[in-house]
Amino acid sequence: MNKMQELRRLYENTEIPPELSHIVNSALHQNENGILKNVKSEVRSENENQGELKMSVIKNEANDTGRASAGKGRRNLYRSLTAAAAALAVMVGAFGYGVSTNEAFADSVSGMPLLGTLARVFIGEQVDESDDIIHVEMKLPKVEGLTDKAVEERINTEIHDKMTAIVEDAKQRAAENKKAWLETGGTEDEYMLREVIVDYEVKSISNDVLSFVVSKTETSGSAYFEMYYYNIDLNTNKELTLKDMLGDDYIAIANKQISDEIAVRSKNPDNLYFDGSEGVDGFKTIAADQNFYVNDAGNPVVVFNKYEIAPGYMGIQEFEITK
Repeated sequence: MNKMQELRRLYENTEIPPELSHIVNSALHQNENGILKNVKSEVRSENENQGELKMSVIKNEANDTGRASAGKGRRNLYRSLTAAAAALAVMVGAFGYGVSTNEAFADSVSGMPLLGTLARVFIGEQVDESDDIIHVEMKLPKVEGLTDKAVEERINTEIHDKMTAIVEDAKQRAAENKKAWLETGGTEDEYMLREVIVDYEVKSISNDVLSFVVSKTETSGSAYFEMYYYNIDLNTNKELTLKDMLGDDYIAIANKQISDEIAVRSKNPDNLYFDGSEGVDGFKTIAADQNFYVNDAGNPVVVFNKYEIAPGYMGIQEFEITK
């Protein structure tokens, strides 16, 4: 039994979660030519009596699987296509596209070849609650697959404790604000419900690095953001620093590239960066604990929150630093 047949057998015995469609579609979009070439060969070998399938037919079958009128033949073809595409997508780094998943899906694919040894991030805890003061939506990520389980547990505990404390603080402040609102003449009907959303995004994942960000957005008239970045060296199980990635001269390297990029962006009249001319200092240097994540190219991306180096309308500012 060859590897593709084994992958198909595993897939046929696995319940297909909704998230898989997203991975397959992303992989097909990013790697269409290579994937379709391999899938065409696989499908032809199983359909010798049906004649050669054209590439356009395969693409149509992949895109039309949700139509009930397609019939059993089309459903079978899609399952073959999905199994092959999902396996190939994994081999070319489909998890590097920032796809986050839930625990059921993570468990279902962990038995497939090439996935069992990879770290992964999925929803470890989910909360959705509301009252007459605040609405909270929280998706807490959980890291799994690190070779050092103590580090894995430390990261998961830190995320849980930090974000839970932040939400509890928001609840307390919301209660105090509503009380003050009512005591100063405000009404229940006019009170603006506070909303807190905690979510996460996988920035990149490879055999060497796992990078993701946990965010908290709090809205009550205005929106406030807090971002927490995790960059893990999967070979050493240590959190990466900019020095690890750029060398001893990381500050000078980052500062130069950021300053050069700001100069380029400033040529656009719609872009504005603080430069000290109005009493607000602009970018001078990165901080010792500068926020960053690692992108799919393996480069650090330095991040500045709103108002740090530019007016709020400019939003979060990101600068990729090449090695």
